[in-house]
Amino acid sequence: MKIVLDRLAVDQEQELFDLLHGLVSIQSGSSNREGVNRVGRLIRRFLTGPGMDLDLETVDGGRYGDHLLFRTRAATGRNRPILITGHMDTVFPPDTRFTDCTRQDDRIHGPGVIDMKGGLVVTIGACRALARAGLLAGLPLVLLFNSDEEVGSPTSIPLLRRLARECCCALVTECGGMMGEVVTGRRGKTGYRLRVSGRAGHAAFAGKKKASAILELAGKIIALEGCNDLAGDVVVNVGRIEGGIGPNTVADHAMALVDSRYPDRETGERLRREIRRICAGTTVPGTGCRLEITNERPVMERSAANLALYRLLARVGAELGIGVREEVRQGVSDANTLAGEGLPVLDGLGPLGELDHSEQEYMLAPSLPRRTLLLANFLPLLARQCASGQPRERPAA
Repeated sequence: MKIVLDRLAVDQEQELFDLLHGLVSIQSGSSNREGVNRVGRLIRRFLTGPGMDLDLETVDGGRYGDHLLFRTRAATGRNRPILITGHMDTVFPPDTRFTDCTRQDDRIHGPGVIDMKGGLVVTIGACRALARAGLLAGLPLVLLFNSDEEVGSPTSIPLLRRLARECCCALVTECGGMMGEVVTGRRGKTGYRLRVSGRAGHAAFAGKKKASAILELAGKIIALEGCNDLAGDVVVNVGRIEGGIGPNTVADHAMALVDSRYPDRETGERLRREIRRICAGTTVPGTGCRLEITNERPVMERSAANLALYRLLARVGAELGIGVREEVRQGVSDANTLAGEGLPVLDGLGPLGELDHSEQEYMLAPSLPRRTLLLANFLPLLARQCASGQPRERPAA
């Protein structure tokens, strides 16, 4: 195995941190279309400069920011390219007070610093390092920067699915674990909206037979929460409720948003049937229920093909003295969608950190250049393996 880069120059490392600061300082909550597009413009500046030789396609993201799709010239040949993907949006709304990118010793704090603007920097930095080494143009790479992952990728899922059919494998630069973990599997997720209808009336005259949508919803919430099975790695959470118009009225409407997680497809199907059963009938006379799926991510199985990618990465890491481990992660990402199309995927290739989705989010600064160096050395080796005919998994049923 040949290591193509044994280190990054000091000015290259500084470029990574400057880019990180620039990206994190742009407010790019999913609903902030202009902010996400500002992130996109900064990415374009770093990937379309002299020596990069990448073709750019901009894909309309509708109400969200535009998706950016870069290809090397080698990606248009006969060989299936490698897909590298990451999202430009964050969970923080446009009016958040959490906007600054700051550093204290080896910790960098800021909105999206690991989820996942640090991962975007790793992708960009690896590509720029390979371009400086004269290697980028010859690698069949497709880079996707999408704008709506934090809200379930509603406009980018069709694009992800199309790319999954075109590519030999995928790498996702979501954050790495604190002990150097990369992700070989993820749980599946299904989100629901439960609407309950009732019959309005004055609370003073309602009596025992009141058709309260809120009362019916309360029973449904208890039953849904009863589906939790931590031993079986099944999680159901009612995360938001609303209904009625005031305390002196009988509620004629109520709503709940429900999140469910499961470790495999079979368990997911059983859970879905149980949730439908709970929501199919009512216990309060005069009320009715309607259940709809709002979002879904298939299970990313810990497959043999994913493990083969991990073992190849671990070999590169060992040569560089950068330790990696594997994990099955609880949350979901675009890797779930790609894996659902039968594509081998390795996730969690971004820098190390924790407490994302909170104002305590931080990155371990030394991991940014290390993960960049790891990806830069992994890509040429992986490209050779793909060219030799790496098998794809069968698409999920």
